[in-house]
Amino acid sequence: MSNKELVFNIIKKSSKHLTAYEILDKLQMVKKTQPMTVYRALDSLIEEERIHKSNQTKTFMPCNHLHSKNHSTAIAICKKCGDTEELKSSLFESLFKKNNVKKYDFNTFNMEVLTTCKGCN
Repeated sequence: MSNKELVFNIIKKSSKHLTAYEILDKLQMVKKTQPMTVYRALDSLIEEERIHKSNQTKTFMPCNHLHSKNHSTAIAICKKCGDTEELKSSLFESLFKKNNVKKYDFNTFNMEVLTTCKGCN
């Protein structure tokens, strides 16, 4: 199995979202590898739109929706526990279109919504 597929399987099977170094630790249980190997695999998986990266939590998660190429991403992040969930970006796409924003193109966007999950509420 390729490094990219090993990294993807680690992300997909994890019960929580992982940082690059947490992925590296899990991958090193299977084979000796370097951080750059993980970063290359992550970059490729993001490019293929199979995973998402949260810039707030610096973690990676599998893409849970079937998307067309260059789709929009919306992620909810709990301010207290850091848990994340991919949201249906179509909810926000229609909101942006209704408001007739002229200066920006919202055909594709990446958005992170900081909120509190029901478990922490």
